[in-house]
Amino acid sequence: MKVAFAGTPDFAATILHGLLDSKHDVGLVVSQPDSRRGRGRKTIPPPVAELAREADIPLLQPERISEATDAISVHDALVVAAYGQILRPDTLYAARLDSWNVHASLLPKYRGAAPIERAIMDGEKESGVTIMKMDEGLDTGDIALRKTTPIPPDMNAGELTEALASLGAEAMIEVLGLLEDAKLTLIRQDSLKATYASKVSGEDQALDFGSSAGEVHNVVRALSPRIGARAYNEGFDGPIKVWRTRVAEGRDAELRSGEISVENGGIFVGCGDGVVEVLELQTPGGKRLSAREFLRGNEIGGSLRGGE
Repeated sequence: MKVAFAGTPDFAATILHGLLDSKHDVGLVVSQPDSRRGRGRKTIPPPVAELAREADIPLLQPERISEATDAISVHDALVVAAYGQILRPDTLYAARLDSWNVHASLLPKYRGAAPIERAIMDGEKESGVTIMKMDEGLDTGDIALRKTTPIPPDMNAGELTEALASLGAEAMIEVLGLLEDAKLTLIRQDSLKATYASKVSGEDQALDFGSSAGEVHNVVRALSPRIGARAYNEGFDGPIKVWRTRVAEGRDAELRSGEISVENGGIFVGCGDGVVEVLELQTPGGKRLSAREFLRGNEIGGSLRGGE
């Protein structure tokens, strides 16, 4: 089957790599334009665009994906994974067999922009990918295939993203094969069971030590390794990023909410129910350090709080 592919970040690049290794022919890649970053404003291509160039596949990087509609229309199907724009109907239905999305949740749960982060924040023990025939709604299309994977208690968003990307590539290849053989059965989503995964906001980054240790830990791992959970301490000017924690078992009543205790190279913080150990953190303008490395050159005491 000849497919066009639209995607942008590493998650999508993993899926594109899987398609390139499959029997299907990727005839076109569409990705977001290169961006300029850093002090030197160096041009950085999105991971999908970089892979397309390496594989010598025709690549388009329009400001709006609708500009690529004519190029998409000569393909059997359009595969979409984390492209970053809403597709208008003329693009959705441009390919002969329409458009198919790899969504990083078990739809209809966690429709929207941040399904991975929201699933971990909510303490879900299972996630997965859904291959969906795209329609004009927000992640409302009919389901072609779902595949599940566990979320271990210490898995962070980056690790889950990698797992789901590999699973998504496998699932998409399976769906394209069924589609090619006219053996694909679609299932309508039950919108009464739908939940929405909104984009992570600044408010979501602020740690609430009045909640349970498990909930604090879930927020930290949901925002690691890319976004970072945030807390403030009277000894530092600006937010401290908390990158890795664990629930300290057997210490339920030792510390008040937000109270810090430094013991044997470890940093412990009281919560509304239980205690978390901060394993990796980053002060304003500093590098990410393990707690032990941090304590070699810094002191921290008093309390941590989510807001200034």
